[in-house]
Amino acid sequence: MRHTPLSRRSLLTGAVALGSTAVVGNLTGCSPSAGVGSSNDSSSHSGERTGKEILFYLSAGHDFAPYKRVISAFEKDHNVKVTIQTFQWPDLQQKLVADFLSGTTPDITEEPGGFWATRFGKDGNVMALDDYIKKDKGFLNDFVPAGLNVRQAGGKTYAIPMHLTMGGLVFANSEMLAKAKVSMPTTWEEFLEAAKRIQASGVEHGCALNNDNSYGTPWLLQNGVTYTTDKSTPLQPADAAVEALAFQRDLIYKHKVSPAPVASSEYSGPRKLLTSNRCGLIITGPWDISAVRTEDKNFPLAIGAPLKRKEQKTTIAGSGLMIPTKSQNADLCWELIKALTDTNVQAQVTKEVGMPCSRTSWAKSDVVQNDANMRVVATARDLAVAPDRAYWLNQNMAKIADVGKVMYENVILSNKDPRSEVATYNKTVGQLLSR
Repeated sequence: MRHTPLSRRSLLTGAVALGSTAVVGNLTGCSPSAGVGSSNDSSSHSGERTGKEILFYLSAGHDFAPYKRVISAFEKDHNVKVTIQTFQWPDLQQKLVADFLSGTTPDITEEPGGFWATRFGKDGNVMALDDYIKKDKGFLNDFVPAGLNVRQAGGKTYAIPMHLTMGGLVFANSEMLAKAKVSMPTTWEEFLEAAKRIQASGVEHGCALNNDNSYGTPWLLQNGVTYTTDKSTPLQPADAAVEALAFQRDLIYKHKVSPAPVASSEYSGPRKLLTSNRCGLIITGPWDISAVRTEDKNFPLAIGAPLKRKEQKTTIAGSGLMIPTKSQNADLCWELIKALTDTNVQAQVTKEVGMPCSRTSWAKSDVVQNDANMRVVATARDLAVAPDRAYWLNQNMAKIADVGKVMYENVILSNKDPRSEVATYNKTVGQLLSR
């Protein structure tokens, strides 16, 4: 599944989607204390679409054929028209903010990874779905906890996960691994050794790091780093963060097994080096599976689980479905959510477009079990977390994300001292947290 750089980063880090933090943060100021609508009256809110038309906002490119089939059947079964409008993630955010302020919203909308739901839920602009969940006992039991957790806050669930992806996967050319006589790496040390041996076998680069800082976050997590609201040391342990950045930097400037990334809004460089047989290993996510197949349908792709240092962990991505408080068809939308996230539908989505999905039982489907790479993706769902969740409700979230971007780029792109950069990060973010 091809994502734009901006939408993909918002999926991975949750940072860019609050790029207009000031606008989102002003929702509360421009609305009643409970947001633009009360969650208590959501299922009874009415309007010209009530019972006749469901307005559905969806991410561009996610109107997959299996979803269209489900919606077509849903329209016939419920005698209602479902109108889909698609947007790139930044445009969808802007549209929702405007809709919440105007009080005229879609009936249901996709969200990029959870924190929209909890942020908009806190402001009262999207419904807590707990009343529906209670009526459908056991419904949540079949969803991977990682996908649910990022959509829950204060004991409430504000969205249901639909797609569940993650960063930090190892994409390898299996033929290069075999020629270099190395196995799929599982640790940092094994990754370095594999990159060296692949390069020694005659490949231009053993691996290729990305210019996008979201690809560096899994390395921090794997070294036990956490993002906190401690104003003295937000990124801690600081020494572990330094070590993670230094390891990545050394792949480029010391061991010389990776080319130095170039600052760009385009994140596909490492993948293109992989598919053109100019490198043997990259770190990426399931969104690149389809892209690899498009660039070379016969590419010998092997996918490995996120690496381990002190921990085996990675960043969560994906999307979910939420119901705005002012939905004119909330009850119908809940039924539509159940239909779109059905296990069989999720298996069809994976089979037809390669998108990993959110149900536990999805991993047991034939389309996953018969694909070695997809089995790895399914297992990796349990290793995925939202590292920056501590900052989700902070008014300076976008600025904090920018500080992390600068830290990564200074070390990885410009070969600056990681200890100095981590110190600068902690000082700057500490000041932002104090405001």
